This record gives sequence, C-alpha cells and structure tokens, in this order.
Amino acid sequence: MLNRIGHLGTSLLERFLPSADADALRCITRCNAEGYWQDWCCDNNGRNCRWYGEPSLSHC
Repeated sequence: MLNRIGHLGTSLLERFLPSADADALRCITRCNAEGYWQDWCCDNNGRNCRWYGEPSLSHC
C-alpha cells in the first residue's frame, strides 16, 4: 500500500488505526531516516510516537 501512496508525501495523508486498548493512533506517511516512506504513528495526545509497519520500496 505504501508503494502506491508514498508519492503523495505527508500532505493530507492521515488515517486512524485502532490499537489493542481501543485508543486511536494518528498516522501519517513520512520519510524515514533511511530515505523510504513509512507510517509514523502517535497516540491521541501526540505522544508515544513510533514507526509503524514496514518501510515502502519507494524512495522519498
């Protein structure tokens, strides 16, 4: 999926993913340190952020 949406960058690309404790994570696709698109997710408070899932095959 990231391969198809990676070229859109971070603008307007947000979605909500449910977590195990029923709190929503706010995720946005960003360029990671290795230069690939990957989901960056934070909790509703904007804290506890981490990379989520596997990086795409597309460079950013």
